[in-house]
Amino acid sequence: MTDDLVPWLVAGGLAVVVVVLVVLLRRHQTAARAELDAAERARTAELAEREAAHRDATARLEADRAAQVAAADAARRDALSEAEESRALARRGMQWEEASEQAILRACRAAGVSGVLMTNVVFVPVGETEQGPWRKFVAQADHVLVSESGRGLVIENKRWGGIVFDGRRPSEVHPAFRNLVDESSLVPPFAVQVRSRTVLNGEEQAENWWQVRVQAKGASPAQQVRQQARRLARFVDEQTGVSRTWFDTCVFYSAPSAATFVQPEDRSGTVTTSIVTNDHELQSALASWAAKDSVPNRARADAVVRVLAGQGAHAITVGSYRLPE
Repeated sequence: MTDDLVPWLVAGGLAVVVVVLVVLLRRHQTAARAELDAAERARTAELAEREAAHRDATARLEADRAAQVAAADAARRDALSEAEESRALARRGMQWEEASEQAILRACRAAGVSGVLMTNVVFVPVGETEQGPWRKFVAQADHVLVSESGRGLVIENKRWGGIVFDGRRPSEVHPAFRNLVDESSLVPPFAVQVRSRTVLNGEEQAENWWQVRVQAKGASPAQQVRQQARRLARFVDEQTGVSRTWFDTCVFYSAPSAATFVQPEDRSGTVTTSIVTNDHELQSALASWAAKDSVPNRARADAVVRVLAGQGAHAITVGSYRLPE
C-alpha cells in the first residue's frame, strides 16, 4: 500500500463512520419521535379520562345537589302541609272539646288528681303513612291527662246525642230495640248511636226519621282511643329517647242529653278501656286510674308534658303539679 492511498482510505473510513452515525441518529430521532408521539397520546388519553371523570363527578354532584334540593323542598312542603293540618285540627278540636275539657277538670279536682290536662294534642305518628309511602298524616287526641307520677291517660270524647249503646246490644237493654240493627254482627268492641233526623219529603214537608249508626271493630270508640294511645306512646318515646311509654285509655260520652247504655269497661282488646257517660262515672274512673301509680315522679312527668305541650295542646294544671320551665 502506497502512501498515496492512505488518505483515501482514511477518508473512506470516515465517510462510512459518518454514514453509520447519520443512520443511527435518524433511527434515534425516529424512535424519539415515536416515544414523544406515544407519550403525547398517553397524555391526551389521560387528560380525556380525567375530563370524563371530572364530568361524571360534576354530574353526580349536581344530581345529588338537585336531589337534596328536591328533598328539602318536599320536606318543606310536607312540614307546611303538616303544620296547616295541625292548625286546622286544632281549630276544629277546640271548638268541640271545651265542654268536655271543663268536665274532665272538674272530675280531676273532685278525684284529687295532680297533674296536667292537655286538650287537642295534634302529632305526626311515627312510621305511619297515608296514601303512599311518602305521605305522613296528622293524628289528634282529644284529651291527654298526665299525672305527677308520669302516668298518662288518653280520653276520647264522644258528644253523641240520642240513644247510645257501647258494648251492650240494644236487645239486651230492651226487646223493643232488637230490630234497630243486625245484632249478629255486633262483636265487641262496638258502639251504636240512634238519633232522630228531620228531612224533607217530596212535598217539602218535614219528616222525622231515625238514623242508626254502627261503629264496630277498628272504627269503634274503644278501639280508636287504644290506637291513638299506641301512636302517642311511640311518638313520646321517639321524642324523649325513652322506650315503653304507656297511656291508659278512656271513652267519655259527654252529651248530657243522651240516653247511654254501656259496659263500664271494654276488655275486647289486650288492654282495658274505661267507658264513662257522666261526671260521676268520670270522677270514679279518674280516681281509680290515679291510684294505680300514686308515687310522684317529676322527671318522668315533665318529660312527657314537654313533648305533648310542644304539640300545641291547651294545657291546664290540676292539684300541686306545675308545668316545667
